[in-house]
Amino acid sequence: MLSSNDVARCERWFDENGLPYFVEQRHEAIQRALGGRVVALWSGIIAAVGAAAFVCGQLAGLDTFTALLVGVQVAFLVAVVRGIVVFDVGAIAGWAAQHAWESRRLVRPLVTRALPFLLLFITFLFINTEVWQVASSLSRPQLLGALGAFTLLAVAFLWPSFAGEIERLGVEVDGAQLAQTCAGTPVASAAVEIAAEPTLAREVAGIRLPRLQRSNLMLMLFITQAIQLVLVALVVFGFFCLFGSLVIRPSVIVAWTGSPPQYTGPLHLVSDELFAVAVFLSGFAGLYFTVQAVIDQNYRREFFHHIEDDLQRAIGVRKVYTALRMHLAEAPSAPQASAEEA
Repeated sequence: MLSSNDVARCERWFDENGLPYFVEQRHEAIQRALGGRVVALWSGIIAAVGAAAFVCGQLAGLDTFTALLVGVQVAFLVAVVRGIVVFDVGAIAGWAAQHAWESRRLVRPLVTRALPFLLLFITFLFINTEVWQVASSLSRPQLLGALGAFTLLAVAFLWPSFAGEIERLGVEVDGAQLAQTCAGTPVASAAVEIAAEPTLAREVAGIRLPRLQRSNLMLMLFITQAIQLVLVALVVFGFFCLFGSLVIRPSVIVAWTGSPPQYTGPLHLVSDELFAVAVFLSGFAGLYFTVQAVIDQNYRREFFHHIEDDLQRAIGVRKVYTALRMHLAEAPSAPQASAEEA
C-alpha cells in the first residue's frame, strides 16, 4: 500500500483536475460551512443586504416592484459570491474551461443543425413590434430577471441528464476496471494491488460518492456545458446587434416603441432598445440550445463520451484515495498491538 506522501500527491491531482471536494479536508470544511448555524448566519446577512438594496432602490425613485427586484438580485449576487468562495468554484471552472475548449468541435454539429431553424424563428421575432415593445420596456433589473429565468429553466433541463450519467459511471468503476481507470494517476499501483486482492476489491466496490462530491462532478459538467452554450448565445447576440444596427432605422424604432431610441455611451452604435432585444433573444437562444443538447442523442453521446474517461478516472481515484486513507488510519494500531504483546 502507498504512504502519506502518495496521499498528498493524490490530493494535488484532485486540485489540478477540478476536484477540490474530493480532498477530505476540504470536504469537511465545506460540510462545516453548510452547518445550520453558519447557514442561518449567512442567510441573515444576505437578507439584510437585499433589504438594504430594496430601500436604496426606493430612495432612488424606483417603483416598488423594480426596487424589490433589485433587492432580490443583490441578495442573489451576494449568495453567489459566497457560494463561489465556499465551494471553490474557481478551481472547478478552470478545469471546465479547458475541457470546454478541447471539446469545442462537439458544438459545431449541434449549431449547424439547430442554428438555421433557430435564426429563422428568432429573426421573425426580431422584426416583431410586440417583442421590441416588451423588451424595450424592461428595466435592466427586469432584463436580468428574464435571463435568470432562462438560466433556471436550462438547469432544470440539464440536471436529470447529468445526475443519471454520474450515477451510471459510479457503478461501472469497479473490479478490474478500477486499475485500468486509475492508470497514469498517483494511485495507479494501489489500484492494481486492490484489484488483485478480492477482499480489498469488495471493500472498494462498496464505496460510493457522497452527495457533495457528486455535486463537484455536476458542477464540472454544468460549467463545461454552460461555457459552450454561452458562446452560442454570444454569437446570436452579436449577430442581432450587427443586423439591427444595419437594417433597423431610428424611425422604425420610434414607430415600434413610440419613443426615439436612447443610446448609452458616446459612439451611438447600438441603441438601448436594440441591446435589450438582442439580450432577450440571445437568452432565449441559449435556452433553446440547452433543450437541443438534452434531446439530441448524437450530441449527448459525443459529449459524455468525450468527458466519460475524466469522470470515471475521478471516481476511481477517489475510491482508491478513500481506501488508502482508511488503511493509513488503521496502520498506527498495528505497532501498538505488537508492543502490548511484547
